[in-house]
Amino acid sequence: MHPETIKVENKAELNKKKNGRSQIALAMGGHAVSDLYASFIIGLIPILAIKFNLSLFLVGLLTSITGIANSLTQPVFGFLSDKYNMKYFLIIGPLFSAIFISLLPVMPKYYLVLIFLFIGNLSISAMHPPTAAIGGKFGGRLRGLSNSLISFSGTFGYAFGSIFIIAIVEKLGSTYAPLTMIPGIIMAIILFKYLNLPLRVKSSRDSIKFLKKIKVTNKLKILKLFLIVTASYARDLIWISLVTFMPLYFTTSGIKLLNIGYILIIYSLVGGFGGILAGYLSDRIKHKIVIVQAGLLFSVPFAFFMFKTPGIMPVVFYILTGLFTISTLPTCIRLSQDIFPSNMSLASSLVMGLSVGTASITIIFLGKAADNIGIEKMVNYLIVFVIAVTLILTVYSFLPEDKKADR
Repeated sequence: MHPETIKVENKAELNKKKNGRSQIALAMGGHAVSDLYASFIIGLIPILAIKFNLSLFLVGLLTSITGIANSLTQPVFGFLSDKYNMKYFLIIGPLFSAIFISLLPVMPKYYLVLIFLFIGNLSISAMHPPTAAIGGKFGGRLRGLSNSLISFSGTFGYAFGSIFIIAIVEKLGSTYAPLTMIPGIIMAIILFKYLNLPLRVKSSRDSIKFLKKIKVTNKLKILKLFLIVTASYARDLIWISLVTFMPLYFTTSGIKLLNIGYILIIYSLVGGFGGILAGYLSDRIKHKIVIVQAGLLFSVPFAFFMFKTPGIMPVVFYILTGLFTISTLPTCIRLSQDIFPSNMSLASSLVMGLSVGTASITIIFLGKAADNIGIEKMVNYLIVFVIAVTLILTVYSFLPEDKKADR
């Protein structure tokens, strides 16, 4: 081959890698800012509970609405982002979540809080599937690590969202809460200017083909996807329960609201770093499901003893529970993309969206249960479920690999 041709090809390859890295970085930024607003409600729960005199059931409804809007609808947005230009879905997330969710503290009625919460989180739902797809599309041989970095960026934003809104409301007052929409608007402008994605990522028929594949594909893939979604559901059930009810538990234990915000930051960041490690390992371990099993199983003793120990230890165990539960997310995403590599947005949305959405619906009933039996007993029942799911996941390791690529 002519030296000049090799030089041109090498330059093109370098430009491709550079563009890939920049798109992953932009996806990380958009994900971080969008999820910043997703966690506002966690910091606002103690404030809204006092303002509207909410029961645990109505408190649970707040996080349920959040999960249903920003997660259960993800398969729809995954379908659309596979079909159309995913750039616009990435922009919608930070822009409209910033506008609607920043207005929650100034809402005069509980039902208005629910409406604005739903619309804001619907915007967050729109950007999650294409964000995950960018990790798979531009990650190359390190898709697991790319997915974990993008996942961590969301966890990073989520970690600081609650303390951000708490600080504004406590220091300046609720009337200044709308100022928090500024980062989202700025990020939307940056994404609009610098995202460099094809006008249409896939053929308009590809996502429809995916739905047909679900119907006609071999039972092995269906079983694998079902097991991954079940694992994600178990993770999200205990994750959402702890971030919903534990701030109230800590408040009754005498911990100040601002300190609870710091606890939530550490909880999420530690889990995010665990996700990076899990993503790194998933690129090097053949049986990736073992990482998921380990994360779920190791969270159990810490969740159990969280209520059995005095002093600072409940907070420490709470954070360690977050480490092991949150860290399983990138690996679950990677596994779903390996099953359906030609529809990464939609496959990822089933793991991220369907599991969180169904877990959020379940939280409505768990909130009612917590009103009757208390938070501790409710968490104990969740622990039993997590153990059962961990054992069931053993089946995954014995399933044969599908050698035929999903094209």
